[in-house]
Amino acid sequence: MSEKIYEIGFMGRIRIDAHSLNNEGTVGNVTEPRTIILADGQKTDGISGEMLKHIHAEALWQLVKEKTPNNLCPACHILSPMKADVNPKIAEINKKIKNLANQRKNAEERNKKEEITKQISQEINNAVNEALQCTICDLHGFLIQEPTLSRKSTVEFGWAIAIPDKYFREIHVHTRVAVAEKVKEGGEEARVSEQMIYNRPTRSGVYAFVSVFQPWRIGLNEVNYTYSISDIARKTRYDLTLEAYKAMMTRLEGAMTTTRLPHFGDFTGIIVKATSAFPVPVISPLKDDYAQQIETIVKPENIHKFDSLTSLLQAIDKLKNASPYKLGAH
Repeated sequence: MSEKIYEIGFMGRIRIDAHSLNNEGTVGNVTEPRTIILADGQKTDGISGEMLKHIHAEALWQLVKEKTPNNLCPACHILSPMKADVNPKIAEINKKIKNLANQRKNAEERNKKEEITKQISQEINNAVNEALQCTICDLHGFLIQEPTLSRKSTVEFGWAIAIPDKYFREIHVHTRVAVAEKVKEGGEEARVSEQMIYNRPTRSGVYAFVSVFQPWRIGLNEVNYTYSISDIARKTRYDLTLEAYKAMMTRLEGAMTTTRLPHFGDFTGIIVKATSAFPVPVISPLKDDYAQQIETIVKPENIHKFDSLTSLLQAIDKLKNASPYKLGAH
């Protein structure tokens, strides 16, 4: 019988040189880098959790399209952020719910109202179950406007925060020459060029990285707390999520990678797993002794330490020997 994994926590420090993966925005011709202010007032560089989660979602989407493309809703087939909210099957269920709501409003007998309320509850469960048939909606969460339903992602990312004394950044000036139309000067044609000046940031640093994956929630309908998909399907999605972690760590994507493809350096850290219904501890790698603190809390057999990208990928592969934890099955 394979080991059952309740949660997995990833904590580490990653060195990234000469990148511009995530920026605050552009004012005029200057692109501003992200800035984080820590509790002690120190300012440092950062890459948002939204960016990191998007990188994981896109890696997962590519894997699902290749291996189980039939398990995607219409929106997720094209990686649309609308997800389950525009699923036509859920729209049909919503029509049923509205009709039932009108019937309940017009019903005079109390027993009839209660019966219709139960039918509405069942249709809401049906809507959630339908949304969970999509791998991306299940793993990365969704928001449905009608009926009002939401699902929290099973994958969580914090900001990647640069160690305050281990980062550098600079604004570089670039020019782009654009050929304009010909004009006549003194009876002769001359070609006029325009020069565009713009400023782009380049950053380098050692970043504290944290992420949590909750396998126990894969396929879980959090309205009635039953599982909407089979154990085999849950295991497949568990493996795909881990494979997406490997893909995103192998090559970080993000903003401006066409001209600032990151130089990926050292990656050291720790992977923690929980095999019972208790959350994994998450201690920020901003602290120099984060790994030592984890080792005093967690049993040695539930810890995988890594000191390179290679050992990280190997540790993730070992986790595939397990299966996702299932509520009520222990």
